[in-house]
This record gives sequence, structure tokens and C-alpha cells, in this order.
Amino acid sequence: MAIDKEGSLYKALFEAAADGIIIINARGIIQSFSPSAELLFGYSEADVFGQNVSILMPKSDADRHDGYLKNYLDSGKAAIIGKGREVTAMKKSGQLFQMHLSVGRAETPEGQPFFVGICHDLSMYQNVVEQLERVDVRYRNVFDSEGLFIVRISLEGTIILSNRSFSQQFHTNEIAGDDFLGCVASSSKRDAQVLFSLSENGFKNELKMSLMMKASSSHTEVEWRFKLVKDNIGYHIQGVGIDVSEKVVAANEAFFLRNFDSVTKLPQLDYVQQLFDGNQVENALFCFMVFELTDFDRIRKLNGEVLADRMLEELARSLEDQVSYLHCSRLQASRFLLIFVVDTTQNLERQVEDKATTLHTELQRTVGDISSDIRVGSAYFAKNKDTFSDVVERALMAIEYSRQNMLFLSCYNESIHRAADRKKGIQKALIKAIKNVEIDVYFQPKIDLRHNCVVAYEALMRWFSDDYGFVPPWEVIEAAQELNLPIELDKCVMNKTLSIIKANSSIFNADTPVAINLSAKSFGMKCIIDELIEKINAHDIDPKSIEVEVTEDALLTIGDQVKSNASALREAGVKICLDDFGTGYSALSYLGKLPLDNLKIDRSFVIESEQESGRLMLEAIVSIAKSFHLTVTAEGIETPEQQAFLANIGCEYAQGFYYSKAIPVVDIPQWVVLSPVTN
Repeated sequence: MAIDKEGSLYKALFEAAADGIIIINARGIIQSFSPSAELLFGYSEADVFGQNVSILMPKSDADRHDGYLKNYLDSGKAAIIGKGREVTAMKKSGQLFQMHLSVGRAETPEGQPFFVGICHDLSMYQNVVEQLERVDVRYRNVFDSEGLFIVRISLEGTIILSNRSFSQQFHTNEIAGDDFLGCVASSSKRDAQVLFSLSENGFKNELKMSLMMKASSSHTEVEWRFKLVKDNIGYHIQGVGIDVSEKVVAANEAFFLRNFDSVTKLPQLDYVQQLFDGNQVENALFCFMVFELTDFDRIRKLNGEVLADRMLEELARSLEDQVSYLHCSRLQASRFLLIFVVDTTQNLERQVEDKATTLHTELQRTVGDISSDIRVGSAYFAKNKDTFSDVVERALMAIEYSRQNMLFLSCYNESIHRAADRKKGIQKALIKAIKNVEIDVYFQPKIDLRHNCVVAYEALMRWFSDDYGFVPPWEVIEAAQELNLPIELDKCVMNKTLSIIKANSSIFNADTPVAINLSAKSFGMKCIIDELIEKINAHDIDPKSIEVEVTEDALLTIGDQVKSNASALREAGVKICLDDFGTGYSALSYLGKLPLDNLKIDRSFVIESEQESGRLMLEAIVSIAKSFHLTVTAEGIETPEQQAFLANIGCEYAQGFYYSKAIPVVDIPQWVVLSPVTN
């Protein structure tokens, strides 16, 4: 650092300054240490020169100091540059003490930044009250020089004397003889009046309180220490105060960040619980209503995070203005909790429905016409019967029931509770089942419609839980998705299927291959496709014995990895089938982008074959598949009429209960013998 330490101005400043002066470079290394700083900290300049300034701090502050300095240099955002604040410092002896620190920034002629810290010892503040007992008017110059607010007040509240800091900050005229309460802001007057209601016995101990004082241009938060003193005139109240406005602002900001949502400015759930538990009305019945925008993810994707957050902020303001409630909190994303009192003399369900309708109307006004894109769940709270967390959980159960059943509003009841308990239980059991490979695999035959024979099988997941019995596949898949375990489930079923194929090569081979289902997420992951190919080779299975079925949502994001995975399967000799065609996000342009072999028509279209429009749709799908040189499989065949129609329009293969449901591998030989199709 190019600082002229030999300059006369520099020497005079450092030698004469009463406060300690420390200069550090941009890396926090001490470059200069004034004589007053030596006295203050107990180090000589030689001791600290070249050391990191964190040597002067307690460990908790020292560990973070370099990070703060780097953040400031990177961002330019200063928390203390040009401002003063009270900090904890550490002497060479290890003793901690309070000091006032002001930091300024400057640059060398070469443009390198350095920082100058002015350190003022505040230790005297702890002892100043006792010292003031001996202060007389004759020593006014002594306490006028202190950087504190000092005032002596009569027991009636009249100011007897004050130091210059007090009079200049809180009064423009001569202060003596004025009323102390006249210098206190209205918000703190009641607290200040306590001073003058106490008897002499009430001042046995020092009284500490924070008061908002009326400054000339604004209000200032002052932390006061009051004590009863006696002089030759009699008893008086001695006050010593320090400006803590910055501390109060920081504390308020910390309180807000801890207890309020930064986007909506609504209180966090924990803080709502504190408020609610502390202000319950006797014999009142409350409704806890959870509501959410179901299309919020779409809104966020279309409009971006910033606009979506602004929408939520506007929604929170509109709820406060237009919807009557006791408390409101944002739980997550676009999900909110609303608490309001219900009238037990009126129809409870109607009141809840009216509130939900009001919410819906206000959401439409704020967000736009969201139609059914709102879900609501509610539960009741009765004092001395329910707990806050339990009722919140019940309302969440109710909204989950609304989601699963496509309902606008659901009110908690025991059946909802049982369904929620079942769901949680299944989720816990599924984690264990996947880990222990307890998921079974059954096989549904695939029939050649032209020759009426079995030509393939589809491996279908089946799970029988000791606690819940047979769990439907859709329920297993939903639980896996909510637990973020679809890949683990796919791998479990995939490995189980390969083991069964290996052990039953007479049933499953190139002439009767097995289709393995993969989720779109798994199909897009290179590690899953690589593992499948690797396991096929490790089990010495003919790749032509395997087909991969993937649902059409995999076509939504046909990126380089999806194309690469499809090509890897094709090169390994594994065929690819597009499952459930027509039920999701199909686009004809996607069909030519992947090396597909087979297209499977969803059973919902087969059911519609009884109608003319349904038959036309099936003919169109088969025609599309043929144009892309794909074979076609129809699933869900249940009648001979459906079979005949599909065979007539050129559909090659079929599956369904008309032939067989999915069966265990041990039952396949007997089924083949007894089935109406030839093998």
C-alpha cells in the first residue's frame, strides 16, 4: 500500500488522534496501527503489522471477516462503509470489550483500495452511571465531552441539567427547566411515565429501558439506564443513554426475515401459531382453510419468477383488503393458509363454501380467469380440543383429497384422514419394498391378431404389501413420484424382470420378447439406459428378447440425450415402443425424431370403438403409425367385436382382459395350454 507514512500530516494525525486508527489493505492486512490503537488493544504496531485485522476480533467474527470484505469488493454493496456501529473487539490479552467502529474507504494513487477504521472505546459507558453520582455542575465540561446522552431529571420530570449531545439532538432551545417527557416521542411516553411513578424504593436497582426520543428531523431510539442519585439538593434521576437506532433497525429486519415471507410480506406459519395461540377467543370455532393455485408452475414458467412473485404479492394485498380473516400465511409456492372465525349458530358448511367462493372470486380478479385452477381444503379448530399443528395437518389432508379427486373444496373428515394415513403408510412401505426388491413382476400376453397366437409379453409391476394388501399400480406410481423415486422404482422393476427372463428363457426369448416400461425421466437418463444394456449383456440375454416401452411425455423434451439413449438401445438390438399414444402431449412431428418400432394405442380409444367417432379415431391412429412404418398394438381389448374391428383396420397386436390379465411367470405355462389362442 503506497501510503506516505513519513508525511507530517500523517504523523500528526496518528500521534494526536484520541481514537485508535487502523489502516488495512483490500485483503484485510494491517498496514498502519496508531499509538491510540496500541493503547486500546495492547499490541504494538510491530506486533500487528502484516497480520489480518481479524486478530483484533473474537473468533466468531474473525471467521467471517474476510468473507464480508470479499463480498463488498465483489459487489460494491457496503454494510458499514461510511457508517458507525458498535462491535465487540478483543485485546492482546484476550479480553473482550465494546467499541464504536467507523470505517471509511480510500484509494492509493495506484488505484488500490484501502480501508481506515476509527475505533472508540465504549467501556466507560458501563461505568458512567456510577461516575455521574459524583458529577457536579462545576464538572459539566467533563460529561459534555462524552459521546453519550446524559440528563439529570427531578422526581417530577423536570430536566435539571443535560449534556450537549442531549440538548443538540433532542431540543433546539435551552433544555434546563423543560419537561423530560416533552422530549419523548408519543409512542414511548407511557413507558417513560413509569420513571416518575416509582418511589425511592423503586430505584434500588438500575432501571434500563428503550425510549423513542423526538429528534429535530426524525425520531431516535435511545437505550437508557436510569438510577436514583442524591446530591446536596436532594434526590434526582440520573439518565445515561446511547443511540441504538441502527441496532433497532437491524433487529427489526432480522425479525422480519425470521417471521415473514419475503415475497408476500405475510407472517410465516410458526409466527402465525404464536399469534394464534396467544389470542384465542373463548368458545370460538375457527376454520383453517388451505388454498392454492394449481397452475402456478405454468404461470411462473410463462411469466418468469419476478412477475410470478409480484402476482403473489398483489394477491396477498388483495386478500387483506377484500377477504375477512384472522390470520393468513403463505405455506409454499402458491399455497396459503387462511384462518377465520365461523359462527356456530349458522350453517358451518355454507360459511366455508362462501369463504372459498370469495377467495376464488378474488383470485380470478387478481390473477385472471383461473377457472377450476384453485383447490381448497378446510378443517375446524376448537380450543381445548385441538392443536394448531394438528388442524393445519388436517386442512392439508383435505386439500390433498381435493387434488386427488379433482374437487374445488374438501372439508376434513375421518375418511379423508384414513386416506391420508393410508397414503403416508404406503409411501413408507414403498421405500422399504424398493430397497428390499419386494416389488413383483407379472406378465400380460401380447396377441398377434392375424395368427391368433402369443408373440410377446409386457412386464407389469405388482406389489402386495403385508399391511395394505394389493396396492394398485397407479397408487404405487403416484407414491413413487411424490417421493421422487420413479427412477429407483424403474430400476427395481427392470432388474427383477431381467432376472425372471434369464431364469425362464424357454418362455421369454427373441420369438416372445418382453416389454419393460420406463418412465420418461428414466428414459432421458444415460445411466439408466447404460445399466439396462449392461444388465442384458451380464445376464447373457438376447437383446431381441427385450423391448422398452416409454410413455409419450418422453417426447416433450427430445434433446440430444434422449436421442442418444434411443440410438443406444437400437444399436444394442432393443426395440422401442411408444406407450399410451394419444393420451398426453403427442405431436405427429415427434414420431419421426426417435427410432421407434411400435406404437401402442391407449385402452380409452379402444373403448370408444363402439361409437362411429371412436372407430374413425382408431383408423386414423393406425394410418398414422403405418405412415411412419410402425407396428401397432391396441391395449384394453375386452370383447370379440373390438378384436375383429382392430384386426380389420390393420392393427397387428392386442392386449387385454379378453385374452388374459397380467399373471405370474409360474402360471404362464398352464395359461398357454388352456388359452383360446395358439402359441
